Amino acid sequence: MCIFLASTGEMHTERSSKILIIDDDPVDRELYKRCLQQSQVWEFEFAEADCAAIGIQMLESWQPDCILLDFNLPDMDGIEALAKLHDETGRAPCPVVMLTAFGDEALAVKTMKAGATDYLPKGRVSAETLRQTAINAMERFAMQQRIAAQRFALEESGRRYQVLLEAIPEMVWTANAEGRVQYANNRWFEYCGITLDEAARLGWDQLLHPDDRERSFDAWEVAAKSGSVLEIEHRLRRASDGGYRWHLVRAVPMRSGDEPTTWFGTCTDIEDQKQAERELLQKQKQEGIGTLAGGVAHDFNNLLVIIMGGASYAQESLPVDHPVQPMLSGVVLASQRAAELTRKMLTYAGKGAFYLKLTDLDWLVRDTCAALRTSIPKTIRLELQSQRALPPVHTDAEQLRQVVVDLVMNAVEAIAEGSPGTISVNTSSLEISQEAARQTEFAAAGIAPGRYVALEVRDTGCGMDEDTQKKAFDPFFSTKFTGRGLGLAAVYGFVRSSGGGVQVDSARGHGARFRILLPAAPGKEMADVATG
Repeated sequence: MCIFLASTGEMHTERSSKILIIDDDPVDRELYKRCLQQSQVWEFEFAEADCAAIGIQMLESWQPDCILLDFNLPDMDGIEALAKLHDETGRAPCPVVMLTAFGDEALAVKTMKAGATDYLPKGRVSAETLRQTAINAMERFAMQQRIAAQRFALEESGRRYQVLLEAIPEMVWTANAEGRVQYANNRWFEYCGITLDEAARLGWDQLLHPDDRERSFDAWEVAAKSGSVLEIEHRLRRASDGGYRWHLVRAVPMRSGDEPTTWFGTCTDIEDQKQAERELLQKQKQEGIGTLAGGVAHDFNNLLVIIMGGASYAQESLPVDHPVQPMLSGVVLASQRAAELTRKMLTYAGKGAFYLKLTDLDWLVRDTCAALRTSIPKTIRLELQSQRALPPVHTDAEQLRQVVVDLVMNAVEAIAEGSPGTISVNTSSLEISQEAARQTEFAAAGIAPGRYVALEVRDTGCGMDEDTQKKAFDPFFSTKFTGRGLGLAAVYGFVRSSGGGVQVDSARGHGARFRILLPAAPGKEMADVATG
C-alpha cells in the first residue's frame, strides 16, 4: 500500500522538497508530516509506503529528495533496505535518514556505515529536530553530489579543491603516513584552536580526551599497518571553552604500492546523537526500575498490613506488663519504618498517594532549613537565598519538605567529615519559552515550556564525575561504602510525578548543584496561599 499526499495551503516558501516516508506505523508517518509541515520557509510534498519493497518501487517514478526510513519494517530491516536502495554504483539516489524506536551507539554507527545520511532515535523526534535533520541531510547529500561531480576538476585545480573543502560543513584534514596533520580546513582550526605547525608537531595527543587516547591510537596503528579505512568515535577538545564533544572520525588512505602515504579524513560532530541516545537509555532505565519498585512496594505493603495488624492485636490482647510486649512494640516500630520505605518506593515509581494543596515553596524551604540547622555539623555553613512572593505550586507539601531534606543532607554527606564547607539553598521562579525548552539543559530533564518555581542546592563538596552523575538517582546508589536508601531516587520520582524536572551539574573536586523545577500553579498568587 502506498499513499501520495501533496502539501496544501498557501505558503511563502523558499524551497520545496519531496519526502518519501517508509514506515509501517501510520501514527509515526502522520507525526513526521506534521513536524515537517511546520516549516515557514520550506514546503514539503509527501509520499508514504508501509514496507520497504513498495518504497523501493516508488523511487524511480516519484524521485524523492529525501527518504525517512524506519529501521524495523515488516519485510526487512533498515540495513537490508539501505542495500536495496543503492543503485549499481553503490550510491543511494537521495539522502536517507534512519529512524528507530530502539537503538544504541552501535546501531547508529552500523546504519551510517551502511549508507544512511543521518540517524535519529524516535524518542528524540520533534518538529525542529526532524526538520533540521531532513534539511541538513538534503544539503549534505547535495554537497556530496557536487563533490563527486567535481572530483576530476579538483585533481586539476588545487584552488578549487581548497574552496570546496572549506564549504563542507565538517572538519576536513589530510595527514602524512605517520598521522601528522598536513592540511585542515578553517572549521578544523576554529574548533581545535591550534596552528598547522602545532598540529604537525604535536599530533592529536592534546586534542583527544584522555580516556579516548589509547583506544584511538590503537585503532590508528591497526589501520596504518593494514592500509584500511580508519573509522572511530572519540571526543575532541573544543578551543572556545575547553570542553569535549563526540566526533565520528573517518580517514581514507592514499597508497603508494602497499604503504599508505597520505590520509584524507573528516571529523563529524555527533554530540547531539550521543546525547539523544543517553537520554533515551536513562529514561528507559528509570522507567524499568520504577515499574519494579512500584510492584515490589505494593506487594510488600500488603504483607506489612498483616504484620502490623497482627502485632497491634497481640499488644491489645496481652497484659501491659507481659514480657512479649517490648518485642511486639519493636515489631510495630519496624513495620512503621518499613511502611515509610514502601511509601518512598511508590514515590520513586510515580505511584505514591499525594495530598495536593497550594504550597509556598519559599516559606517551606526557609522553615525546613531552620529545622535542619541543628542537624548539620558546625563546620558546614548553610546559606539561604530565597526569592519572596514566588508563585505557588500545587503539590504535596510534606513530600516536598522531604525533597528539601534529602537534597540538603546529600550535600552534607558530599563534604568530608570535619572539613569546612558551604551549602547554598536558593529559590527562584522562571519562565521557560518554547525555544529554551529545546536547549540541552532543559530537554535532557524533560522540561516543557511554562512557568516554574525552582529549588537549587549547591555544595562545595567532593563533586561527581560523569559516571557517578548517571547513577545519582538510582535506588540505593551511594559513593559511600554501602547504599544509603532511596533519598535521591525518591526526589527524582516525586519531581517527575509532579510534572517537573531535575538538573544536575557537577565535576569531580568542584562540588555539585542540584536544581528541581516544579510547575507553578496557573493563575495563582501567593496571596491566595496559607503557609504552615
